[in-house]
Amino acid sequence: MVKASAFVIYILPIVLSISLGTAVMAETLGNSDRELNFLQFGGEGYSTSAKNEISLIGYATEITQNSNLEFSINFSNSDFNCGDLYITIYDASTSEKQVLTQSGYLKQCFIQNNNILPVGENYSELISKPGTYEIYVEIYDQKYSKSISMTETLRVK
Repeated sequence: MVKASAFVIYILPIVLSISLGTAVMAETLGNSDRELNFLQFGGEGYSTSAKNEISLIGYATEITQNSNLEFSINFSNSDFNCGDLYITIYDASTSEKQVLTQSGYLKQCFIQNNNILPVGENYSELISKPGTYEIYVEIYDQKYSKSISMTETLRVK
């Protein structure tokens, strides 16, 4: 009696969890479009800065208070076809950078739209407080395995 209950309490859960874990891992790795990315920050194909591949069109490095910051993005990397665009504005005049605003443009197809982003519109943001701001533009590919980013400084007077 003791041996049967010890088997059910101690051994059976271990065997079941190992077999279930093996089945889940085999199913996950069996998908051809699935990959395990252990090096999320610096793996193959990851680019941290690409100022020559991303340029801001109509961007002014200095604007007046209570005016709109407006620009488009010219993207010239042929490795990317479609992906997501994120634009973040940080308040750099504080001791600790704080996010002023963040915008996301999902499923942007670059090559089909003459490499101008965001597709069909200009980015526009009203900045009402004077100071120094950091504009951070980041573009991911469809699988989020590659990323390209750039940073610009903005002064508001």
